[in-house]
Amino acid sequence: MIQELTQYLIDHPIILTSLGIFSVLALIGGWYVVSHHLHAVLVTLLCAAGFVSGILVLYRGFENDLKDLQIIGAFLIVIFPLVYHQAIHLAKIAFGGAPSATAKGHARRAGA
Repeated sequence: MIQELTQYLIDHPIILTSLGIFSVLALIGGWYVVSHHLHAVLVTLLCAAGFVSGILVLYRGFENDLKDLQIIGAFLIVIFPLVYHQAIHLAKIAFGGAPSATAKGHARRAGA
């Protein structure tokens, strides 16, 4: 399989070149996002994961008729958007009123 793919790419240099250019541009874009927007990306991913975990716990609580899981799931669903909103607000303060473009967009959507 790999030998066939290698032979195909050798036989079609335009595709090989396009794949190489795409890979280089993807690496540059990934580096830019990580170096300039890491805080906003991490906050967004962690809060989204917590929110979805709350939905799953709430669902399991209703499915198995367990009151404690229902309460914990509802708590997670409420708390993680608040944590997200607070983190974006603190980022706005910490960056001296000039947060990254991503944080500005999140803050605008969150109403901060």
